[in-house]
Amino acid sequence: MAKVKWRRKSIVSRLTFLVLIIIVLQTVLLAGTLIIGGVFDQAEKNAYQSFYDKVNNRKEYVQREMKNRWTNLDPYVSTIEKSIASDNFDSDQIFKDMMDQLIAMLRTTQVTGVYIILDHKGINDNRYPALYIRDYDPLSNIYSDDDIYMISGPSELAKDYQIPLDQTWQYHLKLTDANKSFYTSPYTYASLTSKASLLGYWSKPFKLTESDVPIITYSMPLFDASGTLRGIVGIEVTLNYLTDFFPATDLQPRDSLGYLIAYRKDGNEEMMPVVMEGALQKRMIIEDEPLNLKLLDSNRNIYELLNHEGKEVIYASVEKIGLYQYNTPFEDEEWYIVGFMREDYLLSYVKRIQQILMISLFLSIMLGALGGSGISYQLAKPIINLAKEVRESDKSKILHLNSTGLSELDELSHAIEVANKLILDSASRLSKIIEMVALPIGAFEMNKNNDNVFVTEQFFDVLGYENKDDDSYRDKETFKAMLDQVFSNPEPDEDNVYCLNLEPKRWVRVNVTISDELIIGVAMDVTDEILEKNEIKRDRDLDSLTKLLNRKGFQWQFEAWEKQYKENKSTEVAALLMFDLDNLKIINDTYGHKWGDQYIIKAVERLVHISDDSHRILGRRSGDEFVMLLHHFDSKEALREKVSLFFEGLKDHLIEFPDGSQRPVMISAGLMWYEYPELNYDELLHYADEALYESKRHKKGNFTESLY
Repeated sequence: MAKVKWRRKSIVSRLTFLVLIIIVLQTVLLAGTLIIGGVFDQAEKNAYQSFYDKVNNRKEYVQREMKNRWTNLDPYVSTIEKSIASDNFDSDQIFKDMMDQLIAMLRTTQVTGVYIILDHKGINDNRYPALYIRDYDPLSNIYSDDDIYMISGPSELAKDYQIPLDQTWQYHLKLTDANKSFYTSPYTYASLTSKASLLGYWSKPFKLTESDVPIITYSMPLFDASGTLRGIVGIEVTLNYLTDFFPATDLQPRDSLGYLIAYRKDGNEEMMPVVMEGALQKRMIIEDEPLNLKLLDSNRNIYELLNHEGKEVIYASVEKIGLYQYNTPFEDEEWYIVGFMREDYLLSYVKRIQQILMISLFLSIMLGALGGSGISYQLAKPIINLAKEVRESDKSKILHLNSTGLSELDELSHAIEVANKLILDSASRLSKIIEMVALPIGAFEMNKNNDNVFVTEQFFDVLGYENKDDDSYRDKETFKAMLDQVFSNPEPDEDNVYCLNLEPKRWVRVNVTISDELIIGVAMDVTDEILEKNEIKRDRDLDSLTKLLNRKGFQWQFEAWEKQYKENKSTEVAALLMFDLDNLKIINDTYGHKWGDQYIIKAVERLVHISDDSHRILGRRSGDEFVMLLHHFDSKEALREKVSLFFEGLKDHLIEFPDGSQRPVMISAGLMWYEYPELNYDELLHYADEALYESKRHKKGNFTESLY
């Protein structure tokens, strides 16, 4: 390398000195302002505060549900206690008297189960007289008791109330060392006070039986009218239902570790995870180990989780759930809600500020270079001539510059010639490498000042154009028309992704950057990515048994149809129908749930024949409820005829059951016309549901139109 000679009057020395002064001053000023001003510390505190607010708000919401709704048992417990005579030891009679109160308590608290468990005097083998009912989905059915199951209790009582027996049903509830804590804990302390609500006890997750679902319970002592302890009363919440109150997307929109519930017996013990949700969380966090937390911010309870299976840093926000009052037997049992966020998401704003600082430093250097260039034009005309010669030369060929007569400029000319040669050699090698690797990426460049378009060889392959050697596509107007055709078919819910009209279908992502003179675009084949996303959406929206749309999937398609209907100002006749399978409970009780599923599948086979796919949307709302939108009909009479023919044809298709009997699928329906713009989806569904229940009462096996 040639040695640079620093002379006092040298252009190089003067320009370099000035550029260095500008760069150093700007760098010191910018970096000093950010550091002294505490920008990074404040940004980190803001991220912690936002994290704390999300977890604390979620804790407050769950705590209100647990304390104000789920455990609001006093009105019902008081009625139950007053109704139990001190001389009544007939558990079946007690349960019969209490059944209505227990169902009302289940509906009001909106939990998954309620129970009364009496003491087991006179009963061996740790079996307790119990009335235990459960609703696996408390929010799905508010019109009847069809969704209630009996876990424990007299089967005659279940028959009287037409409540099916759960597959884990027991006449007397068997409690073992593994599951009896929820009974013994409040029962043991019952002598401390006559106010049962002060002795309420939240259990850690457990199963009633090996095949049952995991639950948590809240139990309190149960006294009779004379104040004698008779057992316990309480509620249960299944973990599946509980985790619905902890949406992972509350913390991060994607790849979120979400929330978990932790427990510790004493304030000096470490917290153990007891309720976890989400596959990612269970893979990353060690379930059988205490949470190893390092305190980062005591004001906001922010910690770093040290024991996990991931490589990235994970932050935890820990908030205590206030379940027990002071000076009560279980106040030392502490429950916590713990939210998790990865460092790359939580501190993304801090990282962005650091990136901005780096960009600012880079821009400072550029500004110094531009300042030096401006001064150089004033200092030496030969530099201007040299720049003009370089600018007007053919960049695709090796440069040969004329001598300027100045040693510095001649050295610069030589360096430019060498750099030009190296760049041409590098560009040739890079082009060959890309061609060998066969990346599905192409790029183009359009200069606003000329009519030519420059494209890479792979660009037309990505877009699926076979005549890529046709020079007409290098014309700017022709090329724009080709891009407009690509941009005319955007993929819904995707940014800069377009569907190509090819067989088989292909998708490309096209990103375009526009500056003052250049339009630069990059196209990438993303077909595999889009196909994978579409497959995930289909799995999300389909019912696993019938392969019909599930509740949410049907609502999305209905709303999409309704939006198009209103935008097109359509005059077609449409109706929303609610279907309910008759006799499904009898078939389940008689032949088992396997034949009940067959009954449902046969019903679906008939429902799909009401109309073809282009005139209907069909979905399953719950076990025996289906919803259908019929549309694109010319008149109400035509639509009624379709529905009537469906019901008339049901009797011609019989199902043979294990006992040799044959019977048709029996269905009742309610129909609500889509002709009231003031009604939303839920209201239409409500009126169709009312008409359905009118059919169930008076026209079973047929349909009834809503009188709205």
